[in-house]
Amino acid sequence: MKTALAAILLAAAASAQVSRQAVLDPAAPGLMAKADLLSATANVVDTATGPALEVAFGHDNAWPHLMFRAGEAYETTDWSGANVLAFTVTNPMAEPIQVNVRVDDSGEADGSRHCRQGGVTVPPGGPVEVRFDLSAFRLEGMRGQPRNRGVDRAVGLWINPSWRELDLGHIVAFQLFMAKPQQDFTLRLHKVELLKAESNELKPFVDRFGQFTDEEWPGKVHEDADLAKAKAEEEADLAAHPAPPDRDRFGGWVAGPQLDATGRFRVAKQDGKWWFVDPDGRLFWSSGITCVRPESAGPLLGREKYFVWLPEEGDPLRPFYSPKGKGWLDFGKMNLFRKFGTDYAATSHELATERLRSWGFNTVGNWSAGEVWRLDKVPYTIPVGFRSPRIEITDTRSFPDVFSPEFEPAVRKSVAALAAYKDDPWLLGVFIENELPWAGWGKNAYLLPATILVSETDSQMRQTMLQELRQKYDTIAKLNGVWGTAFASWEAIPGGPKLTNEQQDKAAGDLSPFCTLLAERYFSVCEQAMRDLLPGVLYFGPRLASFNRETVAVAAKHCDVVCFNIYNDLPSDREADELAKEMDFPIVIGEFHFGALDRGMFHTGLRKAENQAERAAKFAAYVRTAAAADWCVGTHWFQYRDQPLTGRFDGENYNIGFVTITDTPYPEMRAAARDLHTELYRLRTTP
Repeated sequence: MKTALAAILLAAAASAQVSRQAVLDPAAPGLMAKADLLSATANVVDTATGPALEVAFGHDNAWPHLMFRAGEAYETTDWSGANVLAFTVTNPMAEPIQVNVRVDDSGEADGSRHCRQGGVTVPPGGPVEVRFDLSAFRLEGMRGQPRNRGVDRAVGLWINPSWRELDLGHIVAFQLFMAKPQQDFTLRLHKVELLKAESNELKPFVDRFGQFTDEEWPGKVHEDADLAKAKAEEEADLAAHPAPPDRDRFGGWVAGPQLDATGRFRVAKQDGKWWFVDPDGRLFWSSGITCVRPESAGPLLGREKYFVWLPEEGDPLRPFYSPKGKGWLDFGKMNLFRKFGTDYAATSHELATERLRSWGFNTVGNWSAGEVWRLDKVPYTIPVGFRSPRIEITDTRSFPDVFSPEFEPAVRKSVAALAAYKDDPWLLGVFIENELPWAGWGKNAYLLPATILVSETDSQMRQTMLQELRQKYDTIAKLNGVWGTAFASWEAIPGGPKLTNEQQDKAAGDLSPFCTLLAERYFSVCEQAMRDLLPGVLYFGPRLASFNRETVAVAAKHCDVVCFNIYNDLPSDREADELAKEMDFPIVIGEFHFGALDRGMFHTGLRKAENQAERAAKFAAYVRTAAAADWCVGTHWFQYRDQPLTGRFDGENYNIGFVTITDTPYPEMRAAARDLHTELYRLRTTP
């Protein structure tokens, strides 16, 4: 008989901080006959703490697993009273194991839908309790959520899973699995339990400095005196660590060959490798950080209860907080004001450039403050946007109607607005727009033209493409025969059903040339605006994230350097490097990062590290790989400061800064940057 877990847990002793309920006994006779094993075997073994299930995971399958299904291996499907799914495990191997957990609330779960999953590294030995967060509540506007407030985070190994919604009243399966293992692994499973905190009431979780209240970590600020102490310590640190000695005023390689000094940045190939050349004629490899600015603001409306403190009227910090309209709150600026007083902005700009040089960086990346550009201490890049008719391609990305008569004038107007910088030798280059949806992810290479054709929004782009299709195909029936579609007429294409991936594949002979057509119009207009209005300034394109071969080929023709945002463990993990080698063009990586959750943040960002030490190691490995690559001329880390704990405008609240919300540098990242940059040009020139 199935019993609701909530009722069982509420019957537990009220004196206990956390109640426990066994889900199943891993050593129970006959359990394995009811479990689902993929590329794995399991047997009960005796251990010092009693019987345990020893699971041997093979590596002949990408996703070996041990799965337990409701109604077969366990009974209780109502987990709505639980906070945590806990596994007591032992790692009998000599090396750590990456253990992954998935919980399903539907038989349709496929790893992306109807499930929540995550992993953790289990060191050798044990037993240890691995805890998987089941928190049902989700605070809107925050991609990373506050960790379970009622269960001690200092106990056990915590998995911070994907925050997909789960129907905790209908849990149909859960599993332990390995992700693309390269060897066999063994794990012993002692217990599987559900934990329930006596109280999970949402209480304020953001302190007066913008930090998480519930955890402690090295460098956490508790009072204003901590900020003053950190300021003094950093002043001494910066004085002891000037910029690397092999740099010229721009950060170029002073010990390298002397090339023509043109007074501007340019691009050249030297000994088979692409390089920037700085205004003084020295080889230059761009290592930068984006978003070098003081603010770190987020929305406030309806969130007042998250904060233990907000500045009252008359408080000197009140200008950084407004409850009006949607409201906003900026702990980044508050903490800078606490450290530096009323001149905090100018001081923080000067400090940022001093930090970059001391840490070995030589570029202020995209989205940074103009006040930092104008200090003439570190080369910089400028982002350009413009307003013209656009088509929504995805939920978050739109594309300009490049055949609209408003497109070219809008581009030229925005580029012309940068006239004051056109002769500045410190200007490395210009980006025009950001992460346009040239393609979908995975196999959806022709998303852009396919979406424009069926969009409910009319555009000159669609009219141009439809005209060419009608010239090629006499009738709509002929097009349907090639594409595998069922359009009733040419007029039925606008607003019609989206093309499936299979239909896009069949239509590739038409969609591929349209990708080239759209890219050629876009890049040629942007390039001409740069050449006419900012002559001599390098054009870096629109910072490609999703792309196809057709788009890249056109970009390489019109851009001085093609920018890609590459969020992978290494920059060579994307197709961009292969295309750069084949087509022989230089790449600057506009964004990459890694994050961890050991310093009070709620989300790792797009690439995860287990802790700050691993985050620093991943950063260094990424840049080392890029610096050694013939095709790469630079990498720009995203971003300078951690994002707000409660989320920025779009909910991002990532641990991706080189400095915290309290303006404290991460010592691990700082040390890794200094070590790396000391040998940057040796790495670049080593055969």
